[in-house]
Amino acid sequence: MLYDWNGVSVFGHDGATIGQNSYLRVVPGCGVAVALLANGGNTDLLQSALFRELFKELAGASMPDAVFEPAPYPPAVDIKPFVGTYKRQGVVMTVTERNGMLHLLYEIFDGRQIPSPPLEITLSPVSETVFAGAGIGQDWIPVVFSTLADGSVYCYIGMRAAPKIA
Repeated sequence: MLYDWNGVSVFGHDGATIGQNSYLRVVPGCGVAVALLANGGNTDLLQSALFRELFKELAGASMPDAVFEPAPYPPAVDIKPFVGTYKRQGVVMTVTERNGMLHLLYEIFDGRQIPSPPLEITLSPVSETVFAGAGIGQDWIPVVFSTLADGSVYCYIGMRAAPKIA
């Protein structure tokens, strides 16, 4: 990913697997790189607080405040096309309608004997295809629905795509 932190060029990459997260940010103009490997807890908030402080001190770079959040006045959206089941390797997402809102059940099946508990997320529309969702104790994340030219529908979370299977 390429970032513009208030005029300072930064690049990096994040990764995650069950219970583990990794973050890398590099400011090439200052010769500064920071990596964070974490497991458990709210690692996104830890990364944000830690990187904000370190990059300000070490590179004079100011991370922009997180800007993704629900729309103050959510647009009216036809949610029916997004209701269904989406599946990719190790993950099944079931999207249902509850009281006029999309509700997402995110279940991980990674081969462990005791699977992780499912995440239940209510989605608030930001645009016709982008929704804001938050798990317990987490920042808002974009959940994006896309219909390809062939009519197939996908759900994107964390830059990972899952096709609609039912």
